[in-house]
Amino acid sequence: MTRLDANTRRTISESVTKPVATGAADESALSSGELQENRIGWKRVIDDQLIEWGMDPDQLEDEGIEAPSRKIISRAWDLARRMRDGGAPPPLRVVPNGDGGITFEWKDGPVFETIELEDDGSIEIIKFVDSEVVSRHSILIS
Repeated sequence: MTRLDANTRRTISESVTKPVATGAADESALSSGELQENRIGWKRVIDDQLIEWGMDPDQLEDEGIEAPSRKIISRAWDLARRMRDGGAPPPLRVVPNGDGGITFEWKDGPVFETIELEDDGSIEIIKFVDSEVVSRHSILIS
């Protein structure tokens, strides 16, 4: 993945097959228990959360909060499947961002990472270490 500064946007016109490079172990390095835990975690995100949201996005609306559209929920579902199939660990949580997008969050010790799908089709990836931003990437998928 190309490193981008905080104010740079790039357009990607071809399909992204591995949207996120992680330092996570690949499936061959995981024990069967860890692999099963990852699958269960992703199932919870994909089946129990994103599919449910897609059936009724209005359930996420609240006063002053814009719910994600079915299109954004579908993109989040696709991203989650690709990350699961690529061996990424499941996120700590997946939440609406309040502006019509969806945010995936991971935490490992002092490292906190987010992937935010915005309602305009852009994706922002941010990594924090000890609560300080150490990298930020913005990508526009057309």
